[in-house]
Amino acid sequence: MKQHFLNNKYIYLLIFFLFTAKLLFYFGYNSFSEAPDSWAFNHFVTELLNDNFNDYVGERTPGYPYLVYLLNHDKMLVVLVQMLMGIITAVFWFKTVLKLEIPEKISFYCTLFFALYLQNFFFETFILAETFMLLLNSIILYILLNNYFEKKQIIVEICMSVLLTILILVKPFFLFYPFLIYALYLIKNPTFKKVISVKLIIFILPAYAYFSWCSFVEEKTGYFEPTAYFGLNLAQNCLFFAEKGPKEYDFIAKPYVKYREEMLQKGEDASMAVWKVWGGQHLAPKYTKFADVTHQFADYAKATIALNFGDYLYYSITNSWFDFWKVFDMKPYMSFKENTLNTFVTVINTIQMVVLLILKFVFLILSFYYTFLFIKNKKVTQVMILLAFIHAAAILQALVVYGTNAKYAFPYEFFMVVVVVLFLKEKLNWYSKASHISLLE
Repeated sequence: MKQHFLNNKYIYLLIFFLFTAKLLFYFGYNSFSEAPDSWAFNHFVTELLNDNFNDYVGERTPGYPYLVYLLNHDKMLVVLVQMLMGIITAVFWFKTVLKLEIPEKISFYCTLFFALYLQNFFFETFILAETFMLLLNSIILYILLNNYFEKKQIIVEICMSVLLTILILVKPFFLFYPFLIYALYLIKNPTFKKVISVKLIIFILPAYAYFSWCSFVEEKTGYFEPTAYFGLNLAQNCLFFAEKGPKEYDFIAKPYVKYREEMLQKGEDASMAVWKVWGGQHLAPKYTKFADVTHQFADYAKATIALNFGDYLYYSITNSWFDFWKVFDMKPYMSFKENTLNTFVTVINTIQMVVLLILKFVFLILSFYYTFLFIKNKKVTQVMILLAFIHAAAILQALVVYGTNAKYAFPYEFFMVVVVVLFLKEKLNWYSKASHISLLE
């Protein structure tokens, strides 16, 4: 028992520190939090509890609402479970960093440093999917970095397929994961024989779940899509060239431009202007159902983007993509009852956000360095695997939505820090004990 503890002392220390910190935070905040997006999750959970989907309008996929449903929609219990998820996520982070052959002590401090990042704590108090997504994403990346591409075990592929399915049902945006994983597998030591592989198992469950859910949405809304938000999200990307669409969509473009200008003048978040077009009933009486309205938004957005593809790419890069590299702050959506504590948390949070912003900038610079090494050596390293997922997410989110883009980076920020640590390891000659042994041999 004593030897077991000594062998795993850093994991136990990590759990102890995080359990203590989260317990103090839980009692200090003593509440749950809700953001504007929480409404759709709560509504879905209510439908699950009542076993009645007559009012379902296609607002959310079932992954996260089903978790809340299993907890009987007890929001304080949801907070506790999400804090537990945060601890489990940190354990996977620690094990991931160890797999990258960073010394145990440095791995511990690196993990603890980011696990105590207050945004993690903030998200854990919200009825939002981010904490669950972070856990799933961390487990998937841990498996991938644990010699996944060299293994050909059916049980590993089944586990990966299940994890990918849950993640996609939580947020359909992650549908690109199986394709990226398979592409990396083919690129890593490419041979024609690898095309037909046990790795294809990872597509089966996600494809079945995705198409089954889209069929359910079609039954309820009339449109074969994972959520009705796609049209709204795509229309948000037309914000700065909304007036350049086809004349047949002036019934959308004119109020869209009006709200955009009003919100920009007031210093408000203009990315939500298209929501005001919906809220202002500008498509009524012809289109009143939410799914019908968002479908019209999708048609308008596709037509407008097709006519202004240069503008679309320009604003996707200069707005959506750039925003991914900022740091999203949940603190404005929540407040501690004790003013002194609230001020203290705000100050610590501000300092942490500045540090993370600097680290994200360093990561972005290092991305060019590691990409150069990849082109030069033509070798898919563990760093390149991380870069592939992070940059694929950065590009894809920029192409499909504008607004709160920095929140899309949340599941990847720890791994950006890891890349920075790996660079320091290379330059400062940090090696784990296992690395030293292999070097001596």
